Amino acid sequence: MQRVLILFAALVLAACDPGQGREAFTDSRPPPSLAPRFLAPEGWAWGVVQAEGQPQLRYGVSSPVGTGTRGHVLIVPAYGESAEVWFETARQLNAQGYAVWVLERAGQGGSGRYLSPHDLGHSDGFEAGAEAVRGLIAGVIRPAGDTPLVLLGAGDAALTVVLAAQAGAPADAMILSAPDLRPQPAPRRWEFLASRVGLSRLPAPGWQAWSREAPDDHAAGVASDPWRGKVRHAWQTANPDLRLTGASLGWAAAQSRALSQAAAAPPLTMPLLILGRPEAMDAARTFCAAQASCQYVATSDAGRALHLGEESHRSLWFQAIIDFISKASERARAVS
Repeated sequence: MQRVLILFAALVLAACDPGQGREAFTDSRPPPSLAPRFLAPEGWAWGVVQAEGQPQLRYGVSSPVGTGTRGHVLIVPAYGESAEVWFETARQLNAQGYAVWVLERAGQGGSGRYLSPHDLGHSDGFEAGAEAVRGLIAGVIRPAGDTPLVLLGAGDAALTVVLAAQAGAPADAMILSAPDLRPQPAPRRWEFLASRVGLSRLPAPGWQAWSREAPDDHAAGVASDPWRGKVRHAWQTANPDLRLTGASLGWAAAQSRALSQAAAAPPLTMPLLILGRPEAMDAARTFCAAQASCQYVATSDAGRALHLGEESHRSLWFQAIIDFISKASERARAVS
């Protein structure tokens, strides 16, 4: 019992003094091991936005080269992903005539971190990310009436873009890629009590610091393609400021709250495309059925990151996205 009390006291002290956060990081170094398709698209530029009381958020943007812009695609990456992991997709969307924006949430990628250690993911709530999406659209992107804006949320970031749209983000359509919409496990009693007494910044059970020896996304089952599965680990190896491993107790609680808010809100009226994974089909289908205009596409790729899948899967994923965005472009031109 004495050892338990000593350990608990140490955790309380650590949570009450979480160390220094970190400002946004906008100078990533390309890993020497990556093929050119995984590097920044031509003309890629970084920027920073910040809301009151929140860490700095990093975003990046690239535009089509030698042609007009058919529309804007705003991507919000899944937990643990930085914008660099989406460079290949951004490059391909640029080639199709679309400007691509990637916004990293607080505590993710190169955005500011809440606390130390910096490889511990933490969130005070997904609502802040949703507000950042709205702010970036209104203050930076500012799309013209005949140039549509499509939101794309991956993994748990699907909840961020859904909350943004439900709060009035001026988007023309939305894509959810392998959304994590499954109910989260109920917190154990000690986790619940820790959050209630202000210890939400404690690491969740099983948390480990980032390591070069950790398995890459392919070995971990996140990416079905072995080459794309190396991308995230390569960028994090070359750039310590991008490193992220497990989440805090507060992150899990924030995700649960966001799921409840998204489910309780009125149906979305904008066109919605959901690309779902086999093990997450039921939750994604249920959410899709509750919306006013939703298309559900089941994928056979077992990886949690569909943009990092084997080409046989990924080409179908990308084509579904392009077809959906093209229709959004046609509707915007017809209305204007």
